[in-house]
Amino acid sequence: MTTSSYAAVTTVACDSNAAFAANSCDQCFSGGEAVEGDNKWLLSDDWTNASSNSQVLFKEEQDMPQMISLGGAVWKEIKASDDVDFWEYTSNLEALYDEDTLGYTLAAGETVTWLESTLGSAYNLVSNSASQGNSIGLIAYDIAVHEVESNGDIAFDADTHRECVLITSGDTPEEPPVTPPELPQTGPEHVFLALVALLLGFGFLQFRKRA
Repeated sequence: MTTSSYAAVTTVACDSNAAFAANSCDQCFSGGEAVEGDNKWLLSDDWTNASSNSQVLFKEEQDMPQMISLGGAVWKEIKASDDVDFWEYTSNLEALYDEDTLGYTLAAGETVTWLESTLGSAYNLVSNSASQGNSIGLIAYDIAVHEVESNGDIAFDADTHRECVLITSGDTPEEPPVTPPELPQTGPEHVFLALVALLLGFGFLQFRKRA
């Protein structure tokens, strides 16, 4: 397992790459480059309500992001422990729970980081033979929110769209990157110490949700 740093993703036009259309994406981002052995971790997503009314999110309607391998590349999920999920809802989202709607209500114009990968979880690029610039991975998922109408009723039909973060093949470095220690499978205190040691070698990837 090798390491690499990543900057936050940038919004791109969905017609900028055929992989977006092939996967029915309607909100698209560039997730930068990766070479064999790299990891994408510390992932998070922002829910922004750009409408003039409040919106409600129900967990039961959400799909967790998945990595789709492209161009012959092979990705795998790694986690700090078999006992944790790759993705989790944030405490900021939990604070928005509304007993009246039985969902999570976000006021108009507000933004919340609502979903994030757990510490130690990452998408690891196991193998890649694609040349630089070619598409090798797509983090994709559907997300659904409901508009709160002017009379206070929640719209029956959800506003659903598909977010996609495209990763392309980078230039293989001349020198092999440093291999960090393997994450332990048990013992939360040991997991924490290992993660602190790894943070200098990893970056973060953040993709934002539109309302």
